[in-house]
Amino acid sequence: MMPPFEIPGTITAQAVKDILRACGVDLVGIARADSVLLSHPPRPPRDLMPTSKSVVVMALAHQLGAVYAPDIMLWTRSKIQTSRLLDEAADLLSRILERKGFLSLAISADKPVEILKRDPRTGRKYRVPKVVGFLSLRHAAVSCGMGEIGRNNLLLTPEFGPHQRLCAVVTEAPLEPDPPRRHSLCSDCGRCIEACPAGALSPSGHDVDRCFMYWTYGFKALPPAAPSQWPSFIRMLLRHMKWRDFLVETGQTLMTDVDNCIECMRACPVGDRWERIRPDRLPPQRTRGMPGP
Repeated sequence: MMPPFEIPGTITAQAVKDILRACGVDLVGIARADSVLLSHPPRPPRDLMPTSKSVVVMALAHQLGAVYAPDIMLWTRSKIQTSRLLDEAADLLSRILERKGFLSLAISADKPVEILKRDPRTGRKYRVPKVVGFLSLRHAAVSCGMGEIGRNNLLLTPEFGPHQRLCAVVTEAPLEPDPPRRHSLCSDCGRCIEACPAGALSPSGHDVDRCFMYWTYGFKALPPAAPSQWPSFIRMLLRHMKWRDFLVETGQTLMTDVDNCIECMRACPVGDRWERIRPDRLPPQRTRGMPGP
């Protein structure tokens, strides 16, 4: 479906930004396809489209009331809706660009993702599977000056801090890129470290495995790496099973994509737009990881 506004005769960077803002998108940045910062494992835009010239990155702010809601189930519904609105805007832009003669590919704000059991460089099996997007939207956003990656491993923007969802369009359109910028938003205040229930954040860095296990399953323990660790891991599972139904939760996750934790996001004080309505301190959200061992 085409938009209710007039499509510009010439596709420029400003025209693309105007289209997306008319769709309700809050922030837009553009990077050159051959200069996007890469995560690990690397996912260059030109692996997705060899002829691509530009990557358009867009952000839509979360509803802060959902971020601060007492139960993470309420956040889940808002997250899904935010992703849907972004995907619709990206799909619309892609169709407009292709009608103007530029091959384009929308990269979803949410699924699908690739699940890796082994390191693609070494073939070594990961202790915890890695969830990898087809394009690192955070790194693409940093590439076009939208923000920086903070201590909590989330994209921080001056406007919304960590409270936005991202989407992108990879396109052949030769759009003027936005320059990368230094923001210095993360002050190492330590609030995200203090708030993390899994101990995944520390002054020395971010433990991706611990974060993934708690965010996905609500487990504070990693899968056993040695036979001696199995008894304590099984005891943890038994304690969880006293108050959780894993079969029902699995179905719910498949249907609604429920997260188990956003505490580092909730604790972050960055974001100018939220200064007047952001609480100073909050009790943790109720999740499937509470009141776990």
